[in-house]
Amino acid sequence: MKSRAHAGVKTTVIFDPSLIHEIDRVNPFSTRTEFLARASEEYLEKLKRRTIDEQLAAACTEAGEEDRLENAEWESATLETWL
Repeated sequence: MKSRAHAGVKTTVIFDPSLIHEIDRVNPFSTRTEFLARASEEYLEKLKRRTIDEQLAAACTEAGEEDRLENAEWESATLETWL
């Protein structure tokens, strides 16, 4: 049984002819397949980073609200000792 170093899944995708023409015009790789694989990988990484950024922003917003509440409690307690 032969082993394949880069076994993949074959799929059929329909592109607009102008997009294929543009890909063929600027493709630095030896095949369209390699171009599309690399483009897909880069786009997936971009989506993953965007998701992480959104999660971090939500966590920071939540933590900021908790900090404001905590600060308000401490501020009133601190002011009580000065009055």
